[in-house]
Amino acid sequence: MSEMVRRPGPNVVLSLADNPESTPIRSTWIGPILALGARLARKADAFSGRQLIVAISVPSREYAATLVGAGWTLGRSPVQMTTDPLTVLKGAMHQAHYRAVNATHVISGPFQELDESRAQARAALVGHWAVDRLEAVAAVAEVDPAEKMPRPHIGSIGRMSGIERDWARRLVAPAADLAIVGTKSWIADDLEAVLTRGHDSDGDALATLLLPRTENSATWFSRIYSSSGLADRLPLPSDVALTILDGQGAIRYLNDILSPIVLCVIDRSIADESAVEHVIQIRNSRGEPITLSAQLGWTPPVGIEALGFTVAL
Repeated sequence: MSEMVRRPGPNVVLSLADNPESTPIRSTWIGPILALGARLARKADAFSGRQLIVAISVPSREYAATLVGAGWTLGRSPVQMTTDPLTVLKGAMHQAHYRAVNATHVISGPFQELDESRAQARAALVGHWAVDRLEAVAAVAEVDPAEKMPRPHIGSIGRMSGIERDWARRLVAPAADLAIVGTKSWIADDLEAVLTRGHDSDGDALATLLLPRTENSATWFSRIYSSSGLADRLPLPSDVALTILDGQGAIRYLNDILSPIVLCVIDRSIADESAVEHVIQIRNSRGEPITLSAQLGWTPPVGIEALGFTVAL
C-alpha cells in the first residue's frame, strides 16, 4: 500500500475524549495505548535479568508507536542529580559539556568559565548567560548535535501528567532511553499530531513529548531509527531501556535488540503475518509468558490484541 494512501496528513489532533470519528486511531484507544507506555516506564526495573517483550496488534499502525513512546517519556523521571545552576557551575570542569535551560532556550556545549565578579554572576557556555536566569544546569553524558535550541513548551498533557513541575530538570537531565525503529517518514508524520485532553486548545505535539534526537537537538528524549538501515546501527546504545519496533520491517530485528524492554507494533492492515509468526516463534521457543493485566496493570482495549513474555538476556 502506498505511503500516500496510508498517511493521514499533518496537524491531526489526537483527543483523549470519546470522539471515535476524530482520528485514524479511535479515540477510545488513545488513552490505553498512552497508558501502556507509562506502565512500561513504571515497571522498567521489575524484570531484572530478563528481557520483557510485549506485542500489540492494531488495525493500523498510525500513532501507536509514538503514543506508547509518549507514555514512556511522560512516565520516566529525569536523571536524579543536582541541577541548581550556581552549584553545578561552581563545580564545573573547564571544557566539559553541560546543558542549561532558561525561559527561552536550551543551551548545550563546553563550559568556559563562571564569572562571579559582577553583581549578577554570568556563565560562559555557548555565549554568556546570567546565572540567576538559568533554571537548571547539568553535565552532558553524550555531546548534543546542536549548541542551542528554542525551549520546548508543554501544554495540557504535560500539566495533566505533572511533568511541568520538573520540566527544566527533564530538559537538562532527561532519561533519554527510548528508541523507536520503523519507517522514518511515517514516524515523522505521526510526530506532527497534537495530543489533547479533549477540547483543550493547548495540547502537546507528540514531537514535544518525545523530543527525538536530530541535528538541531540541544537536548532530546528519544532516538528514531530507520528499519531499512538498522543492521548498520546495531547494537543499539546500551542506555536504551525501551525499544519500540514499529511494523514488520522493524520486528524482523527482534532477536538483535538487547534493551530490557521491547514493544512490537503489529499492523493488521498489512496482509503479511511474518511479524506475528516471528514473535510467536520466539515466545514458544524460549519465552516465559506473563499476564499483562497482573504484571503490568494494563488490559488492551477492544480492537487491540496483546501478549507479553520474557526471555533471557
